[in-house]
Amino acid sequence: MDTKGGRYTIKIGGTRYSGRGKATIKPARAVPKAEANRDGSGYRTVEPKLASVELAFDRGPDDDRIRWTEGMLLDDVDVTFREDDVGVTHYWTKGSWNGEPSLDSDTGEVSGMSVMSDQYRSIAA
Repeated sequence: MDTKGGRYTIKIGGTRYSGRGKATIKPARAVPKAEANRDGSGYRTVEPKLASVELAFDRGPDDDRIRWTEGMLLDDVDVTFREDDVGVTHYWTKGSWNGEPSLDSDTGEVSGMSVMSDQYRSIAA
């Protein structure tokens, strides 16, 4: 049977965090767009993109909690995302944070962030 969804683990800068909700992975580094000329003939353009992952995760215990400083947000970040039940691991190397962190004080969830990189790869187990 084909498996989708399920459990996943996240490592950010080598530290493991517990995922919350779904993650959205956008692996394409180029996006085509087809249009029509005024005479009805077609053409295509290609827009370069960075591969990305949109995450929501538990902020972690005090000693491993991410400190959302300006310096940290501007540093390169490595993210490993493993789809445990599917057997696929995704890597974003020397990525950049994108977005604004939102911390839920009731649940400890961090949301509003994605990581984008021109160095993406995935490996199936």
